[in-house]
Amino acid sequence: MQNPSRMTPFTFLLFVSFLLHLSAVAYGSDQLVVGKTEISTDTIWHGKILVKGDVRVNKGATLIILPGTEVMFERIEKFGPQKLSLDKANHFPRAELIVRGRLIAQGLSDKMIVFTSAEEKPAIADWGAVNFIDSRDNIMEFCEISYGHTSVHCHSAQVLVSHCRFHDNGVAVGLKNIKGTTIKCSVPLLYNRIWANGGGILIGGGASPVVSHNEISGNKFFGIFTKKSGPCSIRFNNIVGNGKGVILYAVEGLILRDNNISDNLDYNISLLEGQEQDVDARHNWWGSTDPSRIKGLIRDKAQDKSLGKVDFSGFTVAPVQGAGVL
Repeated sequence: MQNPSRMTPFTFLLFVSFLLHLSAVAYGSDQLVVGKTEISTDTIWHGKILVKGDVRVNKGATLIILPGTEVMFERIEKFGPQKLSLDKANHFPRAELIVRGRLIAQGLSDKMIVFTSAEEKPAIADWGAVNFIDSRDNIMEFCEISYGHTSVHCHSAQVLVSHCRFHDNGVAVGLKNIKGTTIKCSVPLLYNRIWANGGGILIGGGASPVVSHNEISGNKFFGIFTKKSGPCSIRFNNIVGNGKGVILYAVEGLILRDNNISDNLDYNISLLEGQEQDVDARHNWWGSTDPSRIKGLIRDKAQDKSLGKVDFSGFTVAPVQGAGVL
């Protein structure tokens, strides 16, 4: 085993996390209650965490959350005394975990980390978000996230989000760049299950994520909504049974191929006013091999001459193998 004295600070934190995980049985089920607070030194959470106000991880600090931890947010007054910031442009009305330093939340497939409401009768937007702002080198893996406003939101941040489950949120994941920050929004979204939310993935403000191998289904309003985003890569996803599958507004440089986009209630792809650019949507499966039926579930220039045209030629004649969560 590597000598701890020779480890980098980040490797040492992971080493400590591993040791604490091995001895987790000693922690019992005690609950840590966290009010409105700032975390300025490296911190480890485990067990049950009750959050009663905004928690901010400051620059230079790392918060590690161990497998099996439950982070539960009380429904606080909107922009009330338990909020650290009243900036409504980049913050949410109710309690948030605000990450300006670093968050390492790595669960296991059989010991997922839970972020959810603490209320007896939980509801969407009981809490705000895991809100990354001008932050880099973050990981959320094997987490289950429910009853948030926009449960994971990345404001000019770099976060790996993989093997997570999102349900019963207003929006599962939101991404955008903000002015005055040095970090650009870079978020790989890989192997996640996103279902039964108001919206799935909302991409805006010049963000350029890689969205691959996700199950995005049964979301009330949309599966993926991109607006004024940077170049995005959306490949090998199942986008099925949402209100709308993919919504596009003022998007250029989009890679949209090798997905199964079918059985969405309104449209499989819907272009909004302002999407004048044509869209290359070739090499996807649309649930049919009948071009007229495929076209009937696409809103583009055919319905509104101010819009671009969606090119769905070269569509696959069967569902894309290997798409979704393997």
